[in-house]
Amino acid sequence: MSKQMTRQEFYAKYGDVEVTFSSYYKFTFTYSADLPDGNRLTVGYGGNSEEIYRHEVVSGGSEILSTLHPYTGSVFDACNNEIEGFYDY
Repeated sequence: MSKQMTRQEFYAKYGDVEVTFSSYYKFTFTYSADLPDGNRLTVGYGGNSEEIYRHEVVSGGSEILSTLHPYTGSVFDACNNEIEGFYDY
């Protein structure tokens, strides 16, 4: 079972991580990063049509998590099990 965090807790722990654009699906831009401990971090930005049209994306482009302001985030282990995450839409 994964640990659910608040947005503030997640940003405090991972806010300085540089995430790279990886995909887009149903109004959400997904960014991800490999963490030094071998885990994988993914975050989602957008969620509605008003947000996405103001967001510029470059294929392979990177952003700092805390400046991106994602509404969801998760950390996965090597077996793709969610360790911790937040959802605040």
